[in-house]
Amino acid sequence: MSQKTILVTAANGTVGSRLAALLLDQGFNVHALVRNAESTVARDLEKRGAKIFKGDFSDISSLQIASQGIWGVFINGFPVFGTMDELTHNQNVIKVAKEAGAKFGVYMGVVMAGRKDDIPGMSPQHSSYKYWECKAGSEKALREAGFDYWTILRPSIFLSNFFGPMAAYTYPTLQKQHLISSPFEPSLEQSFIDPEDISKFAAAAFANPDTFNGEAIELSGEQLTLKDAGALITDIIGIPITVEHISREEASARGMPDQLVEWHDWAKAMDYHIDYERLEQYPVKRNTVADYLKRNKEYIASYLSQTALSLTPPLSMNVSVKLTFVIELDAQLSMKTSACTFQHAIEKCQAQMSM
Repeated sequence: MSQKTILVTAANGTVGSRLAALLLDQGFNVHALVRNAESTVARDLEKRGAKIFKGDFSDISSLQIASQGIWGVFINGFPVFGTMDELTHNQNVIKVAKEAGAKFGVYMGVVMAGRKDDIPGMSPQHSSYKYWECKAGSEKALREAGFDYWTILRPSIFLSNFFGPMAAYTYPTLQKQHLISSPFEPSLEQSFIDPEDISKFAAAAFANPDTFNGEAIELSGEQLTLKDAGALITDIIGIPITVEHISREEASARGMPDQLVEWHDWAKAMDYHIDYERLEQYPVKRNTVADYLKRNKEYIASYLSQTALSLTPPLSMNVSVKLTFVIELDAQLSMKTSACTFQHAIEKCQAQMSM
């Protein structure tokens, strides 16, 4: 059994909480960095054996305390749109972890970060310029930190974006109207990822450092059109979902944030494909969209029936599903009581979901 210690940042989040649980199951010691040490997630992790550290990405002293005696670190700062804070936060974690003697850094970024300069219109004036600079800069900081091992994970679209707090902005008509409206071309395939798979890849990296060392891995479960995704939701959840294509202009007129419209633009303009053959070479079984829907069927059905806010996670849920349920439920409660701009909403959701 391994006695190595891993610092998991953002351990209250969907990915971090599941990663912490997986690492504990594999015999690692876990230091879990959270903002809210009294959350249900943090308490559950503590019961399983994790050491909980209350801290913040900008609080160097809290990072230093949490980093004592670690062998590895999971770096997972969240975006603060319009600023370079995410890069600063990730650099703080990397620097402190390295000074504490960490040998392995695993960073969770975003798909296509390695091709940010190919995005149409990318310049300092682009509304998402700082977002992409933070992602690319964080990768560079990890590569140059001097760890014995490093791995970059670049996940694609989170399936939880259909049904979690971000859905109010990514798919605002899905919950109440059971309608997915998008400027994506109907034939354009998108890459989707079950957040649990990100945790599994990170856990596998820490368990197999030689296999994952120096790898930048674009993650996806499978590639589907929105029409195909809607059909799967209909079949598995049992609630009919309609998918409609709208123009870029109509999307903006309906209130879709500029950042999302621009992401649609570059997805259509760039030759974007995940290397699934390469993914098969790693010792990780990825989930399909259907797998995600089946595992979260009860929650998704309640969400689409507009009753999700009144639910509590059933005791029969396994730890990973229960943790995800609580995180998404807490975030929805917060979103319900706040009228936020897109930027503020992301910051608010990330602050609650990620730490």
